[in-house]
Amino acid sequence: MRTPKSIVAITWDGKSSPMDHIHFDVEPAFDWLLYDYSGAITEAPISVAHYISLKSECKGDVMQNIYAKLQSTPLTYIGFLDDDQIISVSDLNRLFFIAALEKLDVFQPSLNHDSYYNLRQFIHKPGYLVQDTWWVEIMSPFYSEAVFQAAGPHFKHSISGTGLDVYLIPTIQRLIGKTKTAVVHGVQLKHARPIRTDNRVFSNGKTNLEEIRYVQGVCRAMAAERPELFDSEFHFHVLDRRYVHGVPLAYKIQRIPRMLRNLYKLIVDASYR
Repeated sequence: MRTPKSIVAITWDGKSSPMDHIHFDVEPAFDWLLYDYSGAITEAPISVAHYISLKSECKGDVMQNIYAKLQSTPLTYIGFLDDDQIISVSDLNRLFFIAALEKLDVFQPSLNHDSYYNLRQFIHKPGYLVQDTWWVEIMSPFYSEAVFQAAGPHFKHSISGTGLDVYLIPTIQRLIGKTKTAVVHGVQLKHARPIRTDNRVFSNGKTNLEEIRYVQGVCRAMAAERPELFDSEFHFHVLDRRYVHGVPLAYKIQRIPRMLRNLYKLIVDASYR
């Protein structure tokens, strides 16, 4: 039986040259989905396996519409990239290869050091192939079919997409037993545009920060229905964590032992040069 192909969904503004940030250096081992969020272009301007043209506000809106389109389509993984993320086809092929090898359920490529970013934990770390994490950010998430299908009905909770990453996806993963999550440092991506969701008010009357708090409440309610699946560690790192700019003091203090270990490793490695 043939394994279903993975899908990479790319957004497009309906005006610029579509997918001009992708380096087409090899044939893709996956299918493309081009998403025209202007809703103005009825026919796909380039040859792609999947095409959607719907006027949309932001990432969560886009993901909700893609789920509605693909919920009956077999796939292995699906990834969601914005129209300002620079990566090559060969890197995407490698990303899927590593994900399958490591049996990942949720993952993202690491970010180049010259990317625009909000969260430092996703910046590329030399020497790592993959690094386990509690969640991956909404900027460039990749989900297995099981996670995508289970989470899809809940994408409607956030037009911006914020909150779906840190709260919804990890909660869904616990509920369905698909919890292998990692940043793939073996592949890097550059985010070439500043973050644009902050301080916007969406059609539901909420800002992205209000959407985050709402999604957190939804996930807490889901966890309360199956408390045996959500231990204290998950509550501390995910459900009870405040989504704020910067890092809370409790998390900064937790970094100190790791910083000391990394400093020791750096000194030892330097002694062998």
